[in-house]
Amino acid sequence: MSVQRFTLAGALCGMAASMALALPGSAEPPGDGGCYQGSQVSSWLVPGTGSAGQNVHSEGNLWICDSPLLPGIDAVQVSYEIPWGGGPGSARFAWSDGSVSTATGGGGNLWGITDGPASGHSIQLNILENSTTDAQGNTDSTYLLLSAIFMP
Repeated sequence: MSVQRFTLAGALCGMAASMALALPGSAEPPGDGGCYQGSQVSSWLVPGTGSAGQNVHSEGNLWICDSPLLPGIDAVQVSYEIPWGGGPGSARFAWSDGSVSTATGGGGNLWGITDGPASGHSIQLNILENSTTDAQGNTDSTYLLLSAIFMP
């Protein structure tokens, strides 16, 4: 029950934050470019290989993208799954031109792109966690996808 309350509270807080707040972009990433502004991350539990047979599925958006690896692409929808309790996951990057890249990894928010545009490179997602705890000890966390940097 607490996971459901956490998920619903996080989703409601995140929707309000994303509607009321424009996130400042981070400094331009070096080298192979990246995406400079993002959204809140929405997450929920799905059947999978993690402990208790569950994975965490997360989604977010990035825009103001600029990279020689992705000419003409200016935004991306990111979705990824990681086993509950840790372990390698899988990701999907749906680029603004309609193309899709798939990736594996996820440790430290680093994903190795295995298929599609930018294949053979990695992308580092920069995610900020904002957690609060109420008087009863219930923790509510909001995650913000701030930016992403492409790596060789």
